[in-house]
Amino acid sequence: MKDDDRLIAAEITGGIKAPTTYALLPEDLDALWTALRFRPLSRPQWLRFERYLTGPCAERFVAEYLNRNGSLSLPVILPEGVHQLRVHWTGLGGER
Repeated sequence: MKDDDRLIAAEITGGIKAPTTYALLPEDLDALWTALRFRPLSRPQWLRFERYLTGPCAERFVAEYLNRNGSLSLPVILPEGVHQLRVHWTGLGGER
């Protein structure tokens, strides 16, 4: 099974983005980016999330990261506190 046929579970804690199951596809990563891009992020955070969630290599980068580490958890530092962007494979697509 190809990585892009596998499902990921993703959320941004603190009520920013409820846990959702997606196919690992650019448009699904873009939904996470859309939840963050207009928040008051520092420039380095903004650039990091843009790199992880958009661009021509984002899908491959996330799949490789998940294959290597099992999950991706990035802090989202906002004025009201620290939240987490969390992504992991679901058991539905056949874990490696």
